[in-house]
Amino acid sequence: MTKPIELVSSRLRLIALTPELAALQLTDRMAFFEALGVEPEPSWPPELFDPQTMADELAAHPDDAGWYSWVYISPVMHRLLGCGGFKGAPDADGKVEIGYSMLTSYREQGLATEGVNTLTSWAHTDERVKQVVAHTPVDRAASHRVLEKAGYVQTGTFRDDAEGTDMIAWSYRPSQAAA
Repeated sequence: MTKPIELVSSRLRLIALTPELAALQLTDRMAFFEALGVEPEPSWPPELFDPQTMADELAAHPDDAGWYSWVYISPVMHRLLGCGGFKGAPDADGKVEIGYSMLTSYREQGLATEGVNTLTSWAHTDERVKQVVAHTPVDRAASHRVLEKAGYVQTGTFRDDAEGTDMIAWSYRPSQAAA
Protein backbone atom coordinates (compact mmCIF):
# COMPACT_ATOMS: atom_id res chain seq x y z
CA MET A 1 0.00 0.00 0.00
CA THR A 2 1.22 3.50 -0.86
CA LYS A 3 2.32 5.43 2.24
CA PRO A 4 -0.23 8.22 2.72
CA ILE A 5 0.62 11.86 3.38
CA GLU A 6 0.26 12.64 7.08
CA LEU A 7 -0.04 16.00 8.82
CA VAL A 8 -0.05 16.67 12.55
CA SER A 9 -1.65 19.57 14.39
CA SER A 10 -2.01 20.14 18.12
CA ARG A 11 -4.98 17.75 18.52
CA LEU A 12 -5.23 15.91 15.21
CA ARG A 13 -3.46 13.55 12.88
CA LEU A 14 -4.65 14.10 9.33
CA ILE A 15 -4.09 11.32 6.83
CA ALA A 16 -4.74 11.76 3.12
CA LEU A 17 -6.69 8.88 1.65
CA THR A 18 -4.81 7.01 -1.02
CA PRO A 19 -6.62 5.07 -3.75
CA GLU A 20 -5.95 1.90 -1.72
CA LEU A 21 -7.34 3.33 1.54
CA ALA A 22 -10.38 4.75 -0.22
CA ALA A 23 -11.12 1.37 -1.81
CA LEU A 24 -10.53 -0.44 1.48
CA GLN A 25 -13.06 1.82 3.17
CA LEU A 26 -15.67 0.48 0.75
CA THR A 27 -14.70 -3.18 0.69
CA ASP A 28 -13.40 -3.97 4.20
CA ARG A 29 -14.17 -1.42 6.90
CA MET A 30 -12.28 -3.31 9.62
CA ALA A 31 -9.16 -3.44 7.46
CA PHE A 32 -9.63 0.28 6.76
CA PHE A 33 -9.66 1.05 10.50
CA GLU A 34 -6.66 -1.23 11.07
CA ALA A 35 -4.69 0.42 8.25
CA LEU A 36 -5.25 3.78 9.93
CA GLY A 37 -4.42 2.42 13.38
CA VAL A 38 -7.77 3.47 14.84
CA GLU A 39 -10.54 1.85 16.84
CA PRO A 40 -13.55 0.75 14.76
CA GLU A 41 -16.03 3.63 14.42
CA PRO A 42 -19.63 2.45 14.01
CA SER A 43 -20.87 5.93 13.04
CA TRP A 44 -18.29 6.34 10.23
CA PRO A 45 -18.50 8.11 7.81
CA PRO A 46 -19.72 11.56 8.84
CA GLU A 47 -22.59 13.18 6.97
CA LEU A 48 -21.67 14.98 3.74
CA PHE A 49 -18.83 12.51 3.10
CA ASP A 50 -19.41 10.10 0.25
CA PRO A 51 -16.85 7.26 0.37
CA GLN A 52 -17.83 6.01 -3.10
CA THR A 53 -17.23 9.41 -4.72
CA MET A 54 -13.87 9.73 -2.97
CA ALA A 55 -12.83 6.24 -4.08
CA ASP A 56 -13.87 7.02 -7.65
CA GLU A 57 -11.99 10.36 -7.68
CA LEU A 58 -8.82 8.81 -6.26
CA ALA A 59 -9.02 5.87 -8.67
CA ALA A 60 -9.31 8.36 -11.56
CA HIS A 61 -6.52 10.61 -10.19
CA PRO A 62 -4.16 8.33 -8.21
CA ASP A 63 -1.31 10.85 -8.26
CA ASP A 64 -3.48 13.52 -6.64
CA ALA A 65 -3.76 11.99 -3.15
CA GLY A 66 -3.93 14.94 -0.78
CA TRP A 67 -6.16 16.88 -3.16
CA TYR A 68 -9.18 14.82 -2.19
CA SER A 69 -10.14 13.38 1.19
CA TRP A 70 -8.26 13.40 4.51
CA VAL A 71 -9.38 11.67 7.69
CA TYR A 72 -9.07 13.43 11.05
CA ILE A 73 -7.79 11.16 13.82
CA SER A 74 -7.42 11.74 17.55
CA PRO A 75 -3.83 10.73 18.39
CA VAL A 76 -4.90 10.28 22.02
CA MET A 77 -8.06 8.19 21.57
CA HIS A 78 -7.00 6.55 18.27
CA ARG A 79 -10.44 7.28 16.82
CA LEU A 80 -11.71 8.82 13.61
CA LEU A 81 -13.28 12.20 14.35
CA GLY A 82 -14.19 13.52 10.92
CA CYS A 83 -12.77 14.32 7.54
CA GLY A 84 -11.90 17.16 5.26
CA GLY A 85 -10.17 17.77 2.01
CA PHE A 86 -10.45 19.31 -1.39
CA LYS A 87 -12.51 18.78 -4.54
CA GLY A 88 -9.40 18.12 -6.57
CA ALA A 89 -5.99 19.54 -7.42
CA PRO A 90 -5.59 23.26 -8.12
CA ASP A 91 -7.36 24.40 -11.29
CA ALA A 92 -5.74 26.50 -14.04
CA ASP A 93 -6.29 29.65 -11.94
CA GLY A 94 -4.67 28.08 -8.87
CA LYS A 95 -7.96 27.65 -7.00
CA VAL A 96 -8.89 24.73 -4.73
CA GLU A 97 -12.15 24.20 -2.85
CA ILE A 98 -12.01 22.88 0.72
CA GLY A 99 -14.70 20.95 2.58
CA TYR A 100 -15.07 19.19 5.93
CA SER A 101 -17.47 17.13 8.03
CA MET A 102 -17.23 15.94 11.62
CA LEU A 103 -18.88 13.01 13.35
CA THR A 104 -21.66 14.36 15.56
CA SER A 105 -19.84 13.49 18.82
CA TYR A 106 -16.86 15.68 17.91
CA ARG A 107 -18.58 18.87 16.80
CA GLU A 108 -18.34 22.23 18.58
CA GLN A 109 -14.86 21.50 19.95
CA GLY A 110 -12.80 23.48 17.44
CA LEU A 111 -11.59 20.31 15.74
CA ALA A 112 -13.11 21.15 12.35
CA THR A 113 -11.44 24.56 12.46
CA GLU A 114 -8.13 22.95 13.37
CA GLY A 115 -8.48 20.56 10.44
CA VAL A 116 -9.39 23.37 8.03
CA ASN A 117 -6.42 25.43 9.25
CA THR A 118 -4.05 22.51 8.79
CA LEU A 119 -5.31 21.66 5.30
CA THR A 120 -5.33 25.32 4.22
CA SER A 121 -1.70 25.67 5.33
CA TRP A 122 -0.78 22.45 3.52
CA ALA A 123 -2.47 23.63 0.31
CA HIS A 124 -0.47 26.86 0.38
CA THR A 125 2.79 24.88 0.39
CA ASP A 126 2.03 24.03 -3.25
CA GLU A 127 3.19 26.85 -5.50
CA ARG A 128 0.23 26.23 -7.84
CA VAL A 129 -2.27 27.27 -5.15
CA LYS A 130 -3.29 30.91 -5.38
CA GLN A 131 -6.65 30.72 -3.61
CA VAL A 132 -8.50 28.37 -1.26
CA VAL A 133 -12.28 28.69 -1.34
CA ALA A 134 -15.28 27.01 0.28
CA HIS A 135 -19.00 26.82 -0.43
CA THR A 136 -21.58 26.25 2.31
CA PRO A 137 -25.37 26.16 2.41
CA VAL A 138 -26.77 29.39 3.85
CA ASP A 139 -28.39 27.52 6.75
CA ARG A 140 -25.19 25.97 8.16
CA ALA A 141 -24.26 28.44 10.91
CA ALA A 142 -21.77 26.08 12.59
CA SER A 143 -19.97 25.53 9.29
CA HIS A 144 -19.85 29.27 8.72
CA ARG A 145 -18.24 29.76 12.13
CA VAL A 146 -15.57 27.14 11.31
CA LEU A 147 -14.61 29.09 8.21
CA GLU A 148 -14.71 32.47 9.94
CA LYS A 149 -12.40 31.24 12.72
CA ALA A 150 -10.05 29.78 10.10
CA GLY A 151 -9.70 33.11 8.30
CA TYR A 152 -12.23 32.77 5.49
CA VAL A 153 -14.49 35.64 4.46
CA GLN A 154 -17.77 35.60 2.59
CA THR A 155 -17.39 36.67 -1.01
CA GLY A 156 -20.93 36.20 -2.29
CA THR A 157 -23.94 33.96 -2.61
CA PHE A 158 -25.25 31.76 -5.39
CA ARG A 159 -27.89 29.15 -6.09
CA ASP A 160 -26.70 25.54 -6.38
CA ASP A 161 -29.35 24.12 -8.68
CA ALA A 162 -27.96 20.58 -8.41
CA GLU A 163 -28.42 20.67 -4.62
CA GLY A 164 -31.48 22.91 -4.74
CA THR A 165 -30.12 25.29 -2.13
CA ASP A 166 -28.69 28.77 -1.71
CA MET A 167 -24.96 28.79 -0.98
CA ILE A 168 -22.39 31.18 0.45
CA ALA A 169 -19.01 31.48 -1.27
CA TRP A 170 -15.95 31.92 0.96
CA SER A 171 -12.31 32.73 0.32
CA TYR A 172 -9.31 32.38 2.63
CA ARG A 173 -7.84 35.63 3.91
CA PRO A 174 -5.03 34.90 6.38
CA SER A 175 -5.37 38.32 8.02
CA GLN A 176 -8.91 37.32 9.09
CA ALA A 177 -7.93 34.18 11.06
CA ALA A 178 -8.95 34.16 14.72
CA ALA A 179 -6.10 34.62 17.17
